[in-house]
Amino acid sequence: MRFSVIIPTHNRKETLRRCLAAATSQDYPDYEVIVVDDGSTDGTGEMVRQEFPQVRYIRQERNRGPAAARNRGIKVATGEIIAFTDDDCLLPLDFLSRLADGYRRYPEVAGVGGYLEAPDDLLRTNPFARYEAYVTHQVYRAGPEECLGGFECPAGGTNSMSYRKVVLLEVGGFDETFPYAAGEDADLKWRVVQRGYRLLYVPAKVVHLQPYTLRHFWR
Repeated sequence: MRFSVIIPTHNRKETLRRCLAAATSQDYPDYEVIVVDDGSTDGTGEMVRQEFPQVRYIRQERNRGPAAARNRGIKVATGEIIAFTDDDCLLPLDFLSRLADGYRRYPEVAGVGGYLEAPDDLLRTNPFARYEAYVTHQVYRAGPEECLGGFECPAGGTNSMSYRKVVLLEVGGFDETFPYAAGEDADLKWRVVQRGYRLLYVPAKVVHLQPYTLRHFWR
């Protein structure tokens, strides 16, 4: 089972550097990492090529949004499983191994994913990190146990999600009319489960590196 990890990015060179350090250090033996640069102007391409030569780097000259960037990555991916994360996220080193284990135990599922949460130190002190965690665990029901289901399954956010490539191609990938990271992952999940597919949530935490400030949450 081969994975392709797709990371769209736009002008986040510093957090992308940390993201790639984790993504390229997975303990799973068979995977590739694809960065789709969505029109960055901050030297992202030079950083990726110099510091992570093993990463496949693709550049879109015009900023078209993460949905379009992910679709570009899907087209060139060689893995049968497409895993997604964002450029401000840190994958645990066993993330792909845990996803692969889910696919092996539940071969009927179309996708397997985890959950997103702030670093542990911020969870103890930052109210915005705590609020995000509340939404994750109380609203979306991402708990310590696995969950197998449809749209109610906690898995689905593209910061910590994977799908079989054949399923992504079947539903036509992401809707590129979404210009920002706001609902395109839920839309994709809805279209997948509407075709009768099931999803698996595994309690694998992906760390969110976003600024936990009022200004950021308001934006």
